[in-house]
Amino acid sequence: MQRYLVRAAAVLEIVTGVALITLLEVTCRLLLAATPDGVGAPLGRLTGIGLLALGISCLPAADGPRRNTVLGLLVYNGGVFLLILWLGLATPFHGLLLWPVAGLHAILTALLAKLLMSSPAVTR
Repeated sequence: MQRYLVRAAAVLEIVTGVALITLLEVTCRLLLAATPDGVGAPLGRLTGIGLLALGISCLPAADGPRRNTVLGLLVYNGGVFLLILWLGLATPFHGLLLWPVAGLHAILTALLAKLLMSSPAVTR
């Protein structure tokens, strides 16, 4: 189960990274109902490159997920959940996928936290 959770989180980041690199405007419209104007375009693609790298680096090894991998994914998903929550509550940026993505990150955060706290099988 833990391997599948970490792999799913990693693959989602890879897919999101590729979407930001190749389909930045579509991705921004779906998430935020806005376009990346000015410096937003290169920053959006830079974010995509970072997510692609994060996802690749977090793919589980043959002996299972490492503790640092799970912790990194936990911090990332928790931070993204809080950012999306703020965007949804305090800004006009509400794309079609904003709340589903917030829910997905909340679920991943909870599952990764549970995995990190309860599983001795997560290797150091």
